[in-house]
Amino acid sequence: MRHRPLLSLKVRALRLTFQALRTLAPDLAHRGAERLFCTPRRHPTPEMELAAIRESRTFHFVSNGLRLRAHVWGEGPVVLGLHGWEGRGTQFHAFIQPILEAGFSLITFDQPGHGGSQGRQGGPLDWAQAIHALVRVTGPIHGIVAHSLGAAGAAIAMDQGLAVPRVVFLAPPAEPDPFYSGLLSLLGFPEAEHPAAFQAYAERLGLPWDRIRLRSLAAHLSGPLLVIHDQGDREVPWSSGAAVASAWSSARLLTTHGLGHRRIVQDAGVIRQAVAFLQLVPASTSLPILGDGPRSLEWHLFHRDLRTA
Repeated sequence: MRHRPLLSLKVRALRLTFQALRTLAPDLAHRGAERLFCTPRRHPTPEMELAAIRESRTFHFVSNGLRLRAHVWGEGPVVLGLHGWEGRGTQFHAFIQPILEAGFSLITFDQPGHGGSQGRQGGPLDWAQAIHALVRVTGPIHGIVAHSLGAAGAAIAMDQGLAVPRVVFLAPPAEPDPFYSGLLSLLGFPEAEHPAAFQAYAERLGLPWDRIRLRSLAAHLSGPLLVIHDQGDREVPWSSGAAVASAWSSARLLTTHGLGHRRIVQDAGVIRQAVAFLQLVPASTSLPILGDGPRSLEWHLFHRDLRTA
């Protein structure tokens, strides 16, 4: 209760600042809103994730000049775990053992501005570019499991040519509109100005707004997709995942209850369903020993003690 007046003062100060900017320099106001929208907070890493890091092979790769941190467990065909906004790759720690037991390896990484990676800002396009940069290091991947905004990054990467045999989306947001609208309203932008702000954001990204909306992308993508979404998700409503599954031609929707938005990544039943779905297509490509990082011969020779499969 004591923090509410302070928070209110901060919000009122922001609103006054943006009101002045909208009057004097509308473009600057849009840029300021975009900056706030694209700046994540970094959160402490809990012990369970730190334990998973200790069991991993950690490597780094570069995307758009930023050094991004990644982890790999196992030696089989690659399953890529993509975290959501303000998350970390190691939030997939509960997936590690089931993935390895199924004969796969698991790779996760911290998106730009998240976890142990460089950068202060990020968004779906940056995330898609990071996925492509990672795949240039690791080689082909067998499947993706993406949580929340990670699903949007995966979809943009696929729209840009990434080949993935099987994909699992956990609580995917159908579009960024309501989230950006919420911030714009908080900053005092009248609702009538929101479409212009959306357009300005898309133009600076260099993508049409429909190529940012996951629901729109889904209509152009194909291949097996499993969407798992909780009926009681308060951050990304279940209707969002249902819309993505409906738009994607070969998607299946699985509804859970009582998991919310974050526990869905840790739930044993969800993990079992996701891994079983990934196994439906035979995987024949192991993690190749090429180049730098986890693919290098030197890495495998000098890190045998870290192998987990």
